Amino acid sequence: MAHKIIRQLMSISGLNIECPNCNEEFAIKRGKLFSMYDSYPPAVQRMLRERLESASDSEAQLKERKDKLAEDRKKRPVRITIAAHGSNFGKIAEQIVPAFLTFPYKQNECRPLFDPIDYIIFAGLATKGRVEAIKFVDMKTGEARLSKGQRQIRDRVTEGKIKHKVIG
Repeated sequence: MAHKIIRQLMSISGLNIECPNCNEEFAIKRGKLFSMYDSYPPAVQRMLRERLESASDSEAQLKERKDKLAEDRKKRPVRITIAAHGSNFGKIAEQIVPAFLTFPYKQNECRPLFDPIDYIIFAGLATKGRVEAIKFVDMKTGEARLSKGQRQIRDRVTEGKIKHKVIG
């Protein structure tokens, strides 16, 4: 029955079909029609084999990603704890660091803000009695990075967008 329908379709002159992949229209006679009840042509068998292999590869990748996600979920509480300890240590360290001999600025030239920038340094104020430079200093420990606001402050300083105003 299927062969008869295929033959009838192929005999209709001017009948076009549309490719489901590229939406290109072409004459039905150019198409390679076959019955799904017979064995598939070699090209179709090859395509089905490739798609099954691709699906198998995708399935393996998905399993690998699921396993990694499950492993990451187990590690998350540990990472959060470590990050919290690191953050707490950083908050304490930024307050006491000016007391260390290795601190590169004079302690009495530092003015703490702690948020969003840790210190403003008035370089030269204590040693020369005049401010030679004003520096914004932020302490970071471990792999800490500048926050969005801190990056914006750095960028405005770099661009020279700093103003002074006296109120009163």
